[in-house]
Amino acid sequence: MRCSYVFLFVAMLGILACDVAQAGRPHIGLVAEPNTDALMKFAGIELQRYLGQLFEVSVSMSSEPAGPSDYLFYLGTSGQRADTQYPIDPLPELTDQGFLLRSMQWHDKPAMAILGGSPVATLWAVYELVERYGVRYLLNGDVLPPKSRAFFLPDIDKVFEPEFRVRMWKTMGDFAFGMEGWGMADYRPFIGQLAKLKFNRIRVSSGPSQPFLGLEVNGVKNTSATLWYGAHFPITDDMPGRKLFGTIPEFWNPDLPLMDAGADKLIAAGERHCHELVAYAHRRGIASNFVGSITDFPKEFSTVLPETQPVQQLGSLTVSPGPTVRPDDPRLLEVAGIILKTLVDTFPEIDSYGYPAGTEWPSWIELYQSAWQELNARYHIDEVMTLDDVLKAASQRTAFTGGAERAVMQVKGDLAGLCYLDRLLTSPDILPKSRKPDARFIYYEIAEELFPILPRVLPKGSELLIVLDYTPTRVLRRPEAFDKIPAKEVPTVLALTLQDDGVGVPPQLTTGSLHKLVELMREHGLAGFCTRQWMLSDLDPSVAYLAKASWDRGTTPESVYRDLVTAVCGENAVEPMLDAFREIEAVTIGLEDHGLGLGFPVPSMVMGRWSPGAFTKELAGDREGYRRALAAMQTISPARGKAGQDYIAYWTGRLEFAIKYFDMLETVDAAATAEKAAEDAKQKGDSEAFRAQVTKAVEKAAAAQNLAFQALEALASVAKNQSDRGAIATMAEYLYRPLKRKAEELRASAG
Repeated sequence: MRCSYVFLFVAMLGILACDVAQAGRPHIGLVAEPNTDALMKFAGIELQRYLGQLFEVSVSMSSEPAGPSDYLFYLGTSGQRADTQYPIDPLPELTDQGFLLRSMQWHDKPAMAILGGSPVATLWAVYELVERYGVRYLLNGDVLPPKSRAFFLPDIDKVFEPEFRVRMWKTMGDFAFGMEGWGMADYRPFIGQLAKLKFNRIRVSSGPSQPFLGLEVNGVKNTSATLWYGAHFPITDDMPGRKLFGTIPEFWNPDLPLMDAGADKLIAAGERHCHELVAYAHRRGIASNFVGSITDFPKEFSTVLPETQPVQQLGSLTVSPGPTVRPDDPRLLEVAGIILKTLVDTFPEIDSYGYPAGTEWPSWIELYQSAWQELNARYHIDEVMTLDDVLKAASQRTAFTGGAERAVMQVKGDLAGLCYLDRLLTSPDILPKSRKPDARFIYYEIAEELFPILPRVLPKGSELLIVLDYTPTRVLRRPEAFDKIPAKEVPTVLALTLQDDGVGVPPQLTTGSLHKLVELMREHGLAGFCTRQWMLSDLDPSVAYLAKASWDRGTTPESVYRDLVTAVCGENAVEPMLDAFREIEAVTIGLEDHGLGLGFPVPSMVMGRWSPGAFTKELAGDREGYRRALAAMQTISPARGKAGQDYIAYWTGRLEFAIKYFDMLETVDAAATAEKAAEDAKQKGDSEAFRAQVTKAVEKAAAAQNLAFQALEALASVAKNQSDRGAIATMAEYLYRPLKRKAEELRASAG
């Protein structure tokens, strides 16, 4: 009966298309397999939609070649059909992610075979073909070529198989300028673009202070759940970028009620949001990984844990086991087991689950020897390497952020955490009694010196997600770290930073560094990558590179840049845009060294820099790089079409923001210097010097406030999405308002 409905569906579409076809238009017959799979249906609908947008043609869909057609398209999956109508014999060997595009003759008509190893691979094949017609996929939408060409079939006969089988996008994070503030109205079109770029997994998460997972342990609930560590970003009439926010009282995730609705309603909405996000991703062939925490807990759980201490983090909303609590404490294991099982039971539709294994708590670090002994008793890891070898290797990791001392602490804490997690995942009372006893797990962020023992320790079917350092350039300083990765035994995914939260709000491009990391990933057999980013609007060049390099090892940043800019803006924009991108990449590399913390979205964002000498020569050089990038952009004559004009306007506004932001930082330095001089003059009793310096401090503080306003207005003028709006709301609270208060304070002092 279900197949009959499918035949009726495609027949009705075909009749409708024929009815609206105009005389003289080429007619395309789209032959789709009689398949009830929703992704296959969607692939056919997408192909029909794009052909109608790109050419003056009529398109009909059917399950067999029927009626007069000038061209034929066959849309199917390999191995599903074996009758005489099948257009390809013999069938190519395709993995579940592989697909074939082949131009050919079929039923004496020019034809295109679109064949996937699975329904989602067939959808990717459609999107690949559409790219051959000139469409380019940006994160915020498509760019289509002019609809003035005669229809044609691309000359192609190629099997596509991915270089990396895991292409994962991190969704919600922990700051308002990331994706934690996105509702489903924001996510739906974005997920559609990820599918077109052939991403096949999203990472969803809920930290212990977030409202995306309801927890209850022995009658105690997580009632303090909130967004962005409890920060609030009010929307006021005097703030820059006000027009972007409508009537909302504060910036917030639009799918969630505000805090005053109560924790129960907030968490219920948060869980519903995650269910909807995962379900929509599945409808586009994108799997999901949900990351939780069982090493720190909502502060309410202090009453059910044996002993706790506050976690030193923004908002102080979470607790960790106290100094006397050991990883094998039965009460701790009970609480952690309930949390682990709650995640699986709440989201059984999730494809895999993830937990960070490491801790840096002094009380657990001290237990590294007993943790090693316990793991050795179970898995004989001494046969692989000794504990002394591990510690010696960590002590030589001097180029790591934090240095060798932190590397050694990381190894010791990870040993305790790995042992603790192993107890939980092998317990007969947790997963076997959950709604998903065969749940798959990804182990996150284990110290690299422990990589050699992981094939023995990790359960069969597990994956490993590694973070070798925070930024691409820092990872590239230690390419030898790739030699330790057990990629042949354990599928391993590398976190790739597209935009670092420490550098924060200035424009960033990391494509050149990503290219070098991708080459190392291929060389060492990694399964793929997971992106790490916050603001998204800068990332089209880097994402376009990753999307192409994941399938074609000949991809280079420059080839992608030229293709992208030509398609979006026209050939005359290519050289200036490439010059601008090179300047932004060079500034990004510098900021990854001397700019960490520069735009970090925390309350001390600007006032933490209120001191003489804070604006350095390096920062002045960064500003010059942004100025050169803007100058290159300004040489472009009007771009081709609205999409090109909007793209150039975006980068122009983004660079204007960056330059004003650095101007503001320099002016803050001058204001702080004048304030310090006024304090010194006051101590000396020099009233004339005091008045002169405090007047200068007032002027500079007011100028800094004005520059902050101008910078945010420049960003607001080109804002694309909820992350941009979140960045503006954050900076209104952490930049503009503190500078306004400081200027008022200095005026009072001068008075």
